[in-house]
Amino acid sequence: MASRQSYSIVEYYAEHEGYRCGYCKNPNTNFSHGMWAHSLTVQDYQNLIDRGWRRSGCYCYKPTMNQTCCPQYTIKCEVLDFRISKSQKKILKRMTKFLRNELMDDSAGGMDEDQQDNIDISNEEALNYPKHLMKAQKDKSQINVSSVDDEVNGRLSINSVKTETQKNSTSVSSCGQAQLTNSNSKGTLHVRNEIANAVPCKKAKFLRIERKKNKLVAQGKSQSEIESIMKEKKRQNSAKSIEELFEEVHTGLKKLELRLVRTAPISSEYLKTSKESYELYKKYQNTIHGVPAEKLTEQQYTRFLVKSPLQQWIPDSGPPHGYGSFHEQYWLDNELIAVGVIDILPSCISSVYFFYDPAYSQLSLGTFSSLREIYLTRQLNKVANNLKYYYMGFYIHTCPKMRYKARMRPSKLLCPETYVWCDIDPCLAKLNNEKYSRLNDEINAIDENGVVDVEEVLVLYKNIAMPYKKYRTQRKTYQTREEKREVEEYARLVGMPCARGMLLFRYSRE
Repeated sequence: MASRQSYSIVEYYAEHEGYRCGYCKNPNTNFSHGMWAHSLTVQDYQNLIDRGWRRSGCYCYKPTMNQTCCPQYTIKCEVLDFRISKSQKKILKRMTKFLRNELMDDSAGGMDEDQQDNIDISNEEALNYPKHLMKAQKDKSQINVSSVDDEVNGRLSINSVKTETQKNSTSVSSCGQAQLTNSNSKGTLHVRNEIANAVPCKKAKFLRIERKKNKLVAQGKSQSEIESIMKEKKRQNSAKSIEELFEEVHTGLKKLELRLVRTAPISSEYLKTSKESYELYKKYQNTIHGVPAEKLTEQQYTRFLVKSPLQQWIPDSGPPHGYGSFHEQYWLDNELIAVGVIDILPSCISSVYFFYDPAYSQLSLGTFSSLREIYLTRQLNKVANNLKYYYMGFYIHTCPKMRYKARMRPSKLLCPETYVWCDIDPCLAKLNNEKYSRLNDEINAIDENGVVDVEEVLVLYKNIAMPYKKYRTQRKTYQTREEKREVEEYARLVGMPCARGMLLFRYSRE
């Protein structure tokens, strides 16, 4: 199913005032640039997040890294080379025991202080959402594209063909879809909660080893036999891949099922369970964040976590469900216990948000979900080989709750000045000294896509898509230096590839 010609349409907000930070709680030290995305192709959004942008519903924002109080670095994991750690394995094994009814202690046990809730999109973004929504809806009738300038039409057609060719060339045969769908039908848990790894204390670890040894002694095993058995067990555990560990998760008496449902456009599958999702969201926000129930309206939930500017794209080959915005619903014996909000993009799965039933906090769902998303990305790579990264949103070095992200190896951080990806270990060393840092070590490197040619920027004016140079001649006396600077700033922030392909909405004030 090939997609029709489509356009990304955005409305840039030039104001740049400080507002409350959801991380350090300072009242006016959080700075970011923002724009409303009326519509976005998945490739354009991929390009935007590769320049440090991120969406909250239909609102996209980019932290002003050298000015904001808590710099937020885009982080991604290279899933094909993912190395699962011992502590991550323990979380998968804990879930396996829970599903087999073998988990004797339902308490959180060895969770450390990082094993808490955390979100990338601070609650301040949700609070500011209505303000952005009002601006976007003011002249909604002018957003439609009724005609396209000849020059723009040629450029967009070339870009469309190029993108289609690239995507299809990086996708292999869809013959693996049935197998992948089967894997999903077994149920695997995806969660987008910002929780760190549960690392049992050393004392508990040694006690478990001692119990195993005592059990072998009771069976009449010699010391040499015990050492051999323990060594083999250790070798088997270390050799298991993430796929093998997830297979074990689905062998329990309890049924854990994943349902991937599209939310943009809203699918019938989502509508069937929308009430359950909303009720779970209210329970999560009230218990975890302490938000009063009366403030958690269904409208707020929908515009924040259901609505998305991403256009669905389902190519003839590629991921079985195509690209776009989805909810991953986690059902435990037909009870909805968690929902992850994710975007499936040409190069990655981007984790957006997560909410869950607090009654299952002891299962370390946050880290479990991150492992699930890594697993899912690896599976989708089999049918779309350009899809090989897992984006974990933002990493804030001064926020302890985000440290688990740095444990997903190998990972990279996005340099805020040159927009190249840098290995995380050298980056962490830099951030230990300064909360804001240029991560790219190449002194002479520049942001090549940030070199602006304002004449090439595409705009949407009076329902007509046109280059800025034609818009400038049509506006004549209405054109101001301030507006030109605004358009230049927009182009620098989104990068020229996006500025040449997306339509920047311009008001008609005549």
